[in-house]
Amino acid sequence: MGVALINLHNCGELIFLHHLANYLPIITGSKVRARVTTGDTDGFATWGTDAPSVPVLLSVPHAGRDYPNDIYDALRLPPAALVRLEDRYADLLTRRCVQMGHPVIMAHRARAWIDLNRDTQDIDADMVQGAQRGDYPSPGVKTRGGLGLIPRRLSGEGELWKRQFTLDEVQHRITSFHQPYHDAVGAILERMRQRFGVAILLDLHSMPPIRSAADGAAPQFVVGDRFGKSAASIYAELLLSRLHAQGYVAALNHPYAGAYILRRHARPRANIHALQLEVDRSLYLDSDLRQPGAGLEHISALIPGLVAALTDEALGPAALIAAE
Repeated sequence: MGVALINLHNCGELIFLHHLANYLPIITGSKVRARVTTGDTDGFATWGTDAPSVPVLLSVPHAGRDYPNDIYDALRLPPAALVRLEDRYADLLTRRCVQMGHPVIMAHRARAWIDLNRDTQDIDADMVQGAQRGDYPSPGVKTRGGLGLIPRRLSGEGELWKRQFTLDEVQHRITSFHQPYHDAVGAILERMRQRFGVAILLDLHSMPPIRSAADGAAPQFVVGDRFGKSAASIYAELLLSRLHAQGYVAALNHPYAGAYILRRHARPRANIHALQLEVDRSLYLDSDLRQPGAGLEHISALIPGLVAALTDEALGPAALIAAE
């Protein structure tokens, strides 16, 4: 099992980590050394999901900082290069929601091990020993770019791994982590639908700052609903309205519309809706985009308001009060 190092922004981070049942924090100077205690059969944790208080599930699939040893054994690049695959500290943006008892599912296992936002068939055959290109569907744009189910390369860095992986290794990552995570998401959403008549998945990610376009300011948030395929339009419109009202620049579906997680779990006709929210990392990280920054408190306080707005829209104000 790998070990993640988490710098403390302030003592509030320690309080948040206390709520993360799968972390055992050990203070060493200005750092918390957080050892993930989940076994190879999960690599993620949930809060507030047994009897959901609201019909909104926050999912954080790409912020994991647990790097199993077999990642380092196969790695060709310096370990620090893998940080670029992380939605750096996006998990800390949910801390208010965790403290409030809102439903949250969060991956601790690093994206470098396997990408939860990719289909299990999004595999680059050249990465798998003995595989033929005809063994898998034609790779999509992300997979061709090196960001398939198991990331292969990083722009400007080259190949991540010094060897191919066996089919057994790939299958183990799917059955021990990818499939259980998605099974859990599906089960939680169904519990919500049975309890409230509606369920909304809000898949939380972070993005590098986007360059300003000639026709306007760069978005600080991007709401994705797969161009109307994964959720009723009112929910994306509501998030955009809330963000604009607080002075942020927010865009819809460009450049991020949502990927496998939304495609897999959204069933709008069955009243299970799925949205993606991308947050500009410069809003909550330091100037190097490496550690929590001064904006973390403000952005983490923003998320419960978005959850409340979605809940209010889905259930109505009276139902929201009753659910609290």
